Amino acid sequence: MTIIALPERLRIDTAAACWQELRATLDAGEDLQLESSAVADMDAAGVQVLLMARHAAGHNAQGFSLDSASTVLTQAFRALGAGEPDELAASTGQHDNTDSGEING
Repeated sequence: MTIIALPERLRIDTAAACWQELRATLDAGEDLQLESSAVADMDAAGVQVLLMARHAAGHNAQGFSLDSASTVLTQAFRALGAGEPDELAASTGQHDNTDSGEING
């Protein structure tokens, strides 16, 4: 498992660099643990990077966890309707594909 500390600023101007670091770890086949307590400035692009990393980890049956979510990170997820950051955890061997293709309701 590789532990990566997220930057203080996770916005559109830093999202690409963060994604490259996370993607390199995932491409190496490593499980990913993100330390997120330092995140003090976040926008939709930052949320998207974390959701993409979670999706990639699930697709590749890799572990993924987001630890110590800062208040700013939690508020960004809630504001965008992305759920709670602690719901992002995935365990090794679990494939995250629950879309059945059906439209409900």
